[in-house]
Amino acid sequence: MTEAYIRLRALPGEQSQCDWGSFGHLQIGLARRSLMAFVMVLSWSRQMIYLRFFLDTRMDSFLAGHAGAFSAWSGVPRSILYDNLKSAVLERQGDAIRFNPTLLAFAAHHRYEPRPVAVARGNEKGRAKRAIRFVRENFFAARKFVDLDDLNAQAALWCPGPAADRPCR
Repeated sequence: MTEAYIRLRALPGEQSQCDWGSFGHLQIGLARRSLMAFVMVLSWSRQMIYLRFFLDTRMDSFLAGHAGAFSAWSGVPRSILYDNLKSAVLERQGDAIRFNPTLLAFAAHHRYEPRPVAVARGNEKGRAKRAIRFVRENFFAARKFVDLDDLNAQAALWCPGPAADRPCR
């Protein structure tokens, strides 16, 4: 039997979704570093994407991604959906969830509610997953950049420009 899904809808400013996406490696001198994209998308519009590249997925990078999105959007959504990222969820036993205390303090400071999605339920956070695919296919593919700062400068222009101007059902 196939499983039925209810279309998940959000009101303006109610929710965003975020995730990390791997974009290969970047050579910096003799070091080969992972290139990771922090992507946050507003659930209501699906067009408002925040994108920033980092060389790691540490907590300070994770929170810098959040702060950058809040600044770019001039506001904070009421809730942010997270999957089981170690930066967000430290432990899960059934429905009992232990959030990372650093993330909880950050969320309390910015007055939003962190919400975890259920395990193996990609449909609950599909907007972030599709946004990463959109970034991969429409921004990153064949992109030329000098360094991480140049890549992030290009992303900062792309998000409110071509990404926000795309037609969305």
